[in-house]
Amino acid sequence: MQLNDPIYGPQEITDPIILELLATPEMQRLQGVNQYGIWDLFDPKYFTSRYEHSVGVYLLLHQFNTTREEQIAGLLHDISHTAFSHVIDYVFDDSESQSVHEKFHHQVIFASQIPSILQKYSLDINHVIDEYNFPLLEKNLPDLCADRLDYFMRDSSLIGVSTKQNISQILSALTIHNNEFIFNQKDTAYMASQKFIETCLQFWGPPIQSGSYTVMGNILKLALDKKIITPRDFFSTDKVLLQKLKDSQDKDITNQFNLFSYDRILESTNADYTFHTKSKARYIDPKILIDGKITQTTTLFPQLQQQIDTLKEKFKQGYYIKIV
Repeated sequence: MQLNDPIYGPQEITDPIILELLATPEMQRLQGVNQYGIWDLFDPKYFTSRYEHSVGVYLLLHQFNTTREEQIAGLLHDISHTAFSHVIDYVFDDSESQSVHEKFHHQVIFASQIPSILQKYSLDINHVIDEYNFPLLEKNLPDLCADRLDYFMRDSSLIGVSTKQNISQILSALTIHNNEFIFNQKDTAYMASQKFIETCLQFWGPPIQSGSYTVMGNILKLALDKKIITPRDFFSTDKVLLQKLKDSQDKDITNQFNLFSYDRILESTNADYTFHTKSKARYIDPKILIDGKITQTTTLFPQLQQQIDTLKEKFKQGYYIKIV
């Protein structure tokens, strides 16, 4: 398979098991799931599929010569994401941790052809789908991991926070030490940390994101209550689920859809608001390898810790949203 990835450039995938996994219906479905939830309802340019991100995580792990099992785990890590991605967290009141999709990971995989494909190549399915076996793929905040690195570079590039030069600098400064992604250049670590926070404030969790996700979450709750959709519909694509909602011609749902514009969902105050909402605070404090010693970015750049604390407090308070 030949592809030209916006982050990693021209790539060729030759591993037969990866090609077989990519061809499964479960992986193909992710091409219709926007990593940015419903951002494309505001502007069509805000669309990156979960498939693209999953392939990107695989490419990053492959580039650093990680184990075949970890590369496969990276490819499959988002297979249980529902339509509209993290909007599902606002349906089930999990907006601060945003982990609802993880509850369906085993269910989706074991209902697919994936176990038989892995068995064909003599791989242990239970080992591969347990992310705790693969620290390069997944780490808790504020550490680096392949998942966090890929969506950061991909998303910050899309919205113009990071340039191609920035991305090249980040990739060049990454290294693996003690089975963990770290930086070997302190200035690059600080630059990445700054741009990560900026992307969080502009894209992953600003008022319009948190407010619109809440509105869409309420639409989906309403559609469930009215039996317009079922939980199974979450495992279709954005387009299919959106069409089902519109085809219902339900007046309450139609009225809610009319809110999706930048000038209808506004940040307000606790004296005049329609609802209060929260999102997930995302930030990094990368480890840095300098002269054989490991240190945190916040140790070398104390101002970063202040920025992280400010971000966490801001997201802890949440937003008062006014629907105009």
